[in-house]
Amino acid sequence: MDQVGEAELLAAAGAGRAVACGDGNASRRVDAALLRRCCHELRDQIDPRGVWLQHAAITGSLDLSGLEVPFPLRFEGSHFDAPLLAEGARLSGLVLTGCALPGLQANGVRIQRDLDLSRTHVTGVLRTSASTSKHSAIWLCESEIGGRLLCVDTVIDGHGERSIQADRMHVTGNVRLLHQFTAHGEVRLIGARIGGSLDLTGARIESFGTGLALDLGEAIIEASVFLIDDPSGRRPLIRGRIDMGQARIGGQFLIRNATLEAPSADAPVGSVYSRSRVGGTALSAPRLAVGAEVTLEGTCAVTGGIDLSMSELSSVSVRPGCSLHAAGRTALDLTNTELLSTVTVGEQVPVAGTVRLTGARIHGNLCLRGAILTAPEGGSLLAAQGVSIDGEAELQNLVATGGDLGLRAATIGSYVDATGAQLRNPGGYTLNLVQANVKGSVRLADGFRSYGEVVLNRAAIEGRLICTQGTFDNPALPGGDGSGDAIEAISATIRSGLDLGWKSVSPSVDLTNTRTSFLADDPATWPERFVIVGLTYDRFEQPQGSGARRPWDHAARAAWLSRQAAYDAGPYEQAARVFREHGYTAGAEAILIAQRRHARRVMAGRGAPLRRALDAAFSATVAYGFRPRRVLWLLAILLILVIVSLEAPTTQATMRATTAAGLVYSTHGPAPGSSGTGLPDRAPAIAHSDACGGGQVRCFNPVLYAIDTVIPLVSLDQRATWYPDPSLRDGAFMQWWLNAATLLGWLLSSIFVLSLARLSRGT
Repeated sequence: MDQVGEAELLAAAGAGRAVACGDGNASRRVDAALLRRCCHELRDQIDPRGVWLQHAAITGSLDLSGLEVPFPLRFEGSHFDAPLLAEGARLSGLVLTGCALPGLQANGVRIQRDLDLSRTHVTGVLRTSASTSKHSAIWLCESEIGGRLLCVDTVIDGHGERSIQADRMHVTGNVRLLHQFTAHGEVRLIGARIGGSLDLTGARIESFGTGLALDLGEAIIEASVFLIDDPSGRRPLIRGRIDMGQARIGGQFLIRNATLEAPSADAPVGSVYSRSRVGGTALSAPRLAVGAEVTLEGTCAVTGGIDLSMSELSSVSVRPGCSLHAAGRTALDLTNTELLSTVTVGEQVPVAGTVRLTGARIHGNLCLRGAILTAPEGGSLLAAQGVSIDGEAELQNLVATGGDLGLRAATIGSYVDATGAQLRNPGGYTLNLVQANVKGSVRLADGFRSYGEVVLNRAAIEGRLICTQGTFDNPALPGGDGSGDAIEAISATIRSGLDLGWKSVSPSVDLTNTRTSFLADDPATWPERFVIVGLTYDRFEQPQGSGARRPWDHAARAAWLSRQAAYDAGPYEQAARVFREHGYTAGAEAILIAQRRHARRVMAGRGAPLRRALDAAFSATVAYGFRPRRVLWLLAILLILVIVSLEAPTTQATMRATTAAGLVYSTHGPAPGSSGTGLPDRAPAIAHSDACGGGQVRCFNPVLYAIDTVIPLVSLDQRATWYPDPSLRDGAFMQWWLNAATLLGWLLSSIFVLSLARLSRGT
């Protein structure tokens, strides 16, 4: 017989035995109406082990809607020629393994045990009132499954629409869509409650019709979600977007050796409720809550963005071997997310796109050690404005090309370590720490390379800024003006010191109004142009691991200050103050002298040549007042010159003195022919016994005369003194010479006094 009758079916079901309806090649038919009658009118005759059919051909539509079936229904290798209907039914268990099923319509079904669809091929486009616009092969909306939902090696074809629609489904156990599970169409589990895990091991879901592959929006999963490869090596593949907005996962979210592909740009958005911002996103999970870690490991390849914004997560880890590809878009979005532990992108992980951490709260570390960042959205490879990191920002050996690491206004509880990092963004920022607050040090050292601008304006760094053996270069772009700085730290505060032992830096550095405790540098390694106006520090140190000259070399420091991009006296004054406070008074004075000379070189405006000449004289005489002893040597030289000139016979022949009575005396006594009129006549000389006029004139002494002439601070004698006779040619010259010597002596004496006063004020 080719059809199973009622008696045969009741006999086997009453004994709890399977009804073998074929051998896999040929199948006997079972009327769907007979099965319904067994489940409804004849259910008292069925063994608690239920109805079990093997290799049956179910003819007609098996309609269990509204029935309460106290025993399980089991179909193995069977073929249904119409969809199975179970809306509102109450079933003990439903097993459809290895079957061919043209659809399952079971909205509101209550299944006490498992719903097993393993190895079953389900195809169909059924419509129900649960959706106004979409069809699905399997409908399980508002259903309750007391055991597990098993789809092991199941193939579901939704003909371009949905494979499974199970909104607000409640499963007490696990949902297992694994091994050879394949869905051609969207799997929709919005608002589902799963008491165990969601296991997608080896699953493949492709959705070309809606662009949405797996929808777990607002789902609650008490255990974990696994999207991993199966023991045979079959990799999970999701073509289309995964939506997990506002979902809650009690355990971990593990993605291993999986391929996630976002829908193409011209794919439909899924429904009228889909948001435009999910375009190009492979995993959209804003407000996701995960109790344990979110991990991508193995050889995961994600094409499209991962959106975990505003979520609550334990940690996020993208481990070596994985890759994120979202060029020109956001690759990983953790905006305003709170993480209890660390965010990690592993070594050699290529990330094409932007990593967003704006406003995120990370209670552990941010670890991008060895990652490769390229092709950002906008200008930032790492967009982390206002991020709060309790631990460290680990950027060692990071490779970033085409954008900046934007940590503007970030709060970092420990250090920022970019040792060995390679940052390339010519003409733009490479590392942006504007207004950042770093509790530890910032290390841009030991092979660190920046091709662009490192900017730290208004940053507050509690530790050190360490640039030991770093390379900083900001080359001009073609057609650019080349005016960018390699390092810009305007109004930054670096409390534990600036260690600028860089390998090279060009074209310029701007440290305007930066404050720090010490400056460790080699003045010879600074770039050709730099701005240090307002830079304040307390001492000089030697850079770490550097064989530079001793830090208190005032000559090298003065040469360094002379290379400022624009002259400013402040940096000279700052350096001199530090030298003086540490006991290097001579060095401080040398720096201040260099400052005045630099000022003379840049002097401009009306009368600049004259002022420059006077300034040069002031420099040559007393070094702007810092070398007053030079005046004494000049006075001594002037005094010697006057003495020598007074000793000459021709000079003494012109010298005369006049008493109150008008008698004229020469250097040898009364002048010949003196008439008491004060002027000698041409008569022969009258000898007098008193060559000094009875004490009325001072006896001529060239040394005393020179001292009284050259240093006329206090007259040596108030009596009549000697002076050259202007009526004679040699006397007129001597009169001019002595007047000039007197003026020069006055000038040098005044400079000496003023210099002493300046030094006494400590200026």
